Amino acid sequence: MKVNTLKNPQINQNGYHKNVLTKERIGTLFIYPIDFTPDDCLSCEGYSLQISDYEDLYKVIGTKFNKSGDASGTFRIPDYNVSGRFLQPSQNAGGLVEASLPQHTHSGTSSSNGAHTHTAQSAGNHNHRPIVHELAWFNGLGGGGGGSGWYRSGDQGWTSTDGAHTHTTTSNGAHTHTITVGNASNSIYKESSSVQPPSQLVHICIKYK
Repeated sequence: MKVNTLKNPQINQNGYHKNVLTKERIGTLFIYPIDFTPDDCLSCEGYSLQISDYEDLYKVIGTKFNKSGDASGTFRIPDYNVSGRFLQPSQNAGGLVEASLPQHTHSGTSSSNGAHTHTAQSAGNHNHRPIVHELAWFNGLGGGGGGSGWYRSGDQGWTSTDGAHTHTTTSNGAHTHTITVGNASNSIYKESSSVQPPSQLVHICIKYK
């Protein structure tokens, strides 16, 4: 139903009284499919302007887009064309949102270091052999009297000991395993500093008069 009369002053969607702070839609963004800027607009490339030259535009956007060190009496228009940032609706209009990704994990497999063994080192060859005592029979009758009997004529063989000893294993040396994580095979994965959704490039201007 068409409203013919209003009891209150008409306001626009930003809550301003029409043509009081938004005179002739000053501060409105215009999007062009080509690199074109009409006479009543400025290309949104972050220019610093004198407040006295663009008072109407300053009343709408103020110093929201100023940078540290900007001269007194100046203000900046937003930079959309140079930075190439996507525009996102928000209650904090004019703020910047940095690129981010949610936490995620990668799975992978480790490479084999190859088959290897450990060798036990011997402390040296060693043997133990008994001593054999050689005995001879002595017949006293043939030697000028005296008794007969066995006597020890000598020893044969030997015994040896290698002493206390231990066995140690040789080390195979320090080695590492490499984890290889495969790259995604989809062609959308390219060199990029942030997530890049499909897009269409446009030119953005802001109305100042």
